Amino acid sequence: MFSIKNSGNLLLAGVLCTMFLTAGCGKKKSRKVESRAVRVSVQKLEQRIFKRQIPVQGTVEPVECAAISAKIGGTVEMFKVSSGDKIKKGDVLFGIDRQILKNQVTMREDDIKVKQAELAIAKAAKESASLSEHKAVLDFERAKKLLKSRAISRSDFDTYETDYKKAKTDIQGAIAAIANAEAQLKQAESNLIIARKNLDDSVQRAPFDSVVTDTYVEENEYVSGGQKILYLENPDNLEVVCYISAVYYDDVKENVTAVEFFNGSKKVGEGKITFKAPSIDSASRTFKIKAAVPKNVHLVSGNLCNLNIIFEAKKAYGLPSDAILLRANNRRIVYATDENNIAKSFDVTPGIVDGKYSEILNAEKILNEEFVVVGQNFVNAGALLQIINHK
Repeated sequence: MFSIKNSGNLLLAGVLCTMFLTAGCGKKKSRKVESRAVRVSVQKLEQRIFKRQIPVQGTVEPVECAAISAKIGGTVEMFKVSSGDKIKKGDVLFGIDRQILKNQVTMREDDIKVKQAELAIAKAAKESASLSEHKAVLDFERAKKLLKSRAISRSDFDTYETDYKKAKTDIQGAIAAIANAEAQLKQAESNLIIARKNLDDSVQRAPFDSVVTDTYVEENEYVSGGQKILYLENPDNLEVVCYISAVYYDDVKENVTAVEFFNGSKKVGEGKITFKAPSIDSASRTFKIKAAVPKNVHLVSGNLCNLNIIFEAKKAYGLPSDAILLRANNRRIVYATDENNIAKSFDVTPGIVDGKYSEILNAEKILNEEFVVVGQNFVNAGALLQIINHK
């Protein structure tokens, strides 16, 4: 039979066991979850020159160039230059049929002498006709008086009248002969001018300092008037010709808009746009511009050249473009660190994007902040930051 004493002991043991188990469950240790720091690099806003610009590619062309053609037909008697020759303004390039043209000048000069003699003869004939007319007038007037007084016959009077009329006709003929002689002399003088010009044109001289880039004929070859003989370029006066989108038409100002010249990725000079087309091509929606090549930049006509057209340049504060993150509603934010290395965000307004940097238009309010520029894609506001370096 089970005793009350034993029953009490069992109850006490059960209570103690329950207390022990309950106490054991209550001693479960709490664990504090520690945040993991994001490794980032930071920097302050950087002041620099920001340029609103576009890269373009154009063709190098000479400002001064000329295709020299024969002004007259004939045989090329002398050819003074070859491809690649450097020449000065006024240097002789070639000559055509010089001796023949000299002979023509001599013939025209002799022809003038003949015409001058013919004019002199015509003038002398007029003087003689004037004397004959004067005598015929006097005889005719006297004959009229004699006829009236019946001192001469009607037949004799008719002879005097005929002589008078003939003298008048001779005067008119002499005047006409003089006019004809003067016209022929003038024509001969014009022929001499043409002959001399042909002689001058037979020798072609360089119109400007240049290089002979090509020749198309050889010495002793026959050429016709207008035929191309050679081509000249001034290698010291070049320009780059480009076609750019019509959206930039109002941004381009002649002799104001700046350009930078590049050899590959290396900047080799600066200049300005010297020409802007007065209209836009309706088919391509582009327009032509030209930029004079600086004297210290060595380029060769026909080559391609890289340019940066700079519409605007100003000193401002900015950050690497990658540091600026896009959020909903087209917001742009950047992350900065506080004194406890906790991330905080700022709304920013980007301006000019120049290479890898973006201008910050509201920079004056955040000049003293240090912004995350590496690791920003892993950062949220309130995150713990581990700064690995300050840029």
